[in-house]
Amino acid sequence: MRNVAADLPDDPTPEQDDVWAELAELLQDLEFTARMRAVAFNAADRGRDAEEGASLWFAQRMIKLAADARARGVAPGEPEAAEVLRDLVDDADPAGELARLESPANETVARYRELPLAVKGQEPPAAHREEFAWVVAALRAHLAS
Repeated sequence: MRNVAADLPDDPTPEQDDVWAELAELLQDLEFTARMRAVAFNAADRGRDAEEGASLWFAQRMIKLAADARARGVAPGEPEAAEVLRDLVDDADPAGELARLESPANETVARYRELPLAVKGQEPPAAHREEFAWVVAALRAHLAS
């Protein structure tokens, strides 16, 4: 996120003005800024003992496994989803993983990742909202069973 800081251009388009206003409004929302702090904390590679890049590797693996499961038509509550979760979280605590993922899965946080690029007039990368939502739903279903 540090690398996507944006300044409003001298001659912004109406869309850039709108995005800039949305970004400013979002940054004034105390609930949102608290969520962003939680996201930053959770992205810190899971503590001092974790290997560098562990959170990025986990996110990439999660996106791939969830996308594959969705492509096969696996619903989050199905037994096959539990197998996907085992492949993803291995022996980690599912409740802990759910807590870690709930903030990054938040639509507002995903939108925030897109806004600075939109201000610059650039197309944001895929947010993978569907994959995050699928994993969160699968973890919730797993914990409820």
